[in-house]
Amino acid sequence: MIPHCLILNSQTTNELLPILNEVNFTYLRIQKLDEILHHLKNEKFHFIILPIEDLKDSNSQEILENISKSYPNTLIILVTDSNHWAQTASFLKRHSAYDYIQFPFEDEHVKLTLDRSFQYLNTKLKSQFIHEAENHLFKRVIEIFDWKKSLTHKENQNISADIIHQMNISLFQGSGIGTLMSVVSILISKSKFDTENNYYIVQKPILDLLSENYDAAKSMFDSMSISQSVIDDDKTIETTESPIQLLPIFEAESKFLEEALSLKSQKINISQLPNSVTNHKIRFNLEKITYTIREILLNAIKYSKEGDEIFVIFFHRENFLEIKIINPAYQNEDGTIGIPEKYETLIFEPFFRISSVVDDSYAKFEQFRFGLGLTLVKKIMDQHQTNVQIYNIDDNLKNDNTKDVCLTIRFPLFIEEKKNG
Repeated sequence: MIPHCLILNSQTTNELLPILNEVNFTYLRIQKLDEILHHLKNEKFHFIILPIEDLKDSNSQEILENISKSYPNTLIILVTDSNHWAQTASFLKRHSAYDYIQFPFEDEHVKLTLDRSFQYLNTKLKSQFIHEAENHLFKRVIEIFDWKKSLTHKENQNISADIIHQMNISLFQGSGIGTLMSVVSILISKSKFDTENNYYIVQKPILDLLSENYDAAKSMFDSMSISQSVIDDDKTIETTESPIQLLPIFEAESKFLEEALSLKSQKINISQLPNSVTNHKIRFNLEKITYTIREILLNAIKYSKEGDEIFVIFFHRENFLEIKIINPAYQNEDGTIGIPEKYETLIFEPFFRISSVVDDSYAKFEQFRFGLGLTLVKKIMDQHQTNVQIYNIDDNLKNDNTKDVCLTIRFPLFIEEKKNG
């Protein structure tokens, strides 16, 4: 989607045009503030860019408030300078404008502001369309989100026997113990003993290969240790925290996964938490929640394509906090799209994969392996008495009949009773 701007013509906004051309924004210039509403009725714009010096009278404030109320999905960006900070702050405080660009322009600052604003707008639009896309799923979602029923599912029963087979495949095929043993054999046979100095001489390529496969094997054993700790622990999480603790974890894990995102030029957009949840509590274990967030973000990254955006959106619905991780859906090997209904429960079964293609490029970021990722996410969420589901939704944002994959986590919210001192 290419951002489209409505620009009030002035000497300052004219100097902005080369930057807009550089970032491939399209735009329409108008001469009078009064023309804005007419153009908004007839054409879709993502941004309205206005010079602050043309917004001095009270009529200007009324026009901006009318725009904000009638066209909430069109963001107003002010062009201002050091002489108009008070007026700019007033517009921003009243939410008549979303952001500002300072004049004289610095190209990188302008690009950063526009990019940040466009990400916010995309996330906001995606949030709105989620409600529409889920209407037809509502009854089935409520049934699945009944965590008491969910705890009886078989996917969290003992899975140790199946793990042995998967470990054999993972450890002894490809990078790992199998290759490590081969490299050690080569190392022993090819090393030359220096009798005079009493040490062995090892060729650098052999040592590099040994180091590489040692790291791969160590990573697998670390993953086994983490996975085993989750499998063995069946205790319900009793510790609680404010839901606001979730946002910095998502931000930290997104930063950790920057290298993984760069492999296909992808981006993660994270919405803000609703203010209405800040006085509530959720069951919360920092370590396990962090495991879960990394796994679900990495899962979305792996199954998305070049240039895709992944959205993390928070909702407060009645007495639940919902977190939705959304990425584009694509055709599977069997011709189905994304997560078909027949797979919605199976996806949490151990070792289940819709696609047989596995990309080893992401192996070093994984904490859970052996086909256990979403199974262990489900188990952790059960410990938090929290539900997790994954399904397709229509992507109404683009109007092209495409679908998204939506993973929803639903935390029960509660207010802790204060203890009498």
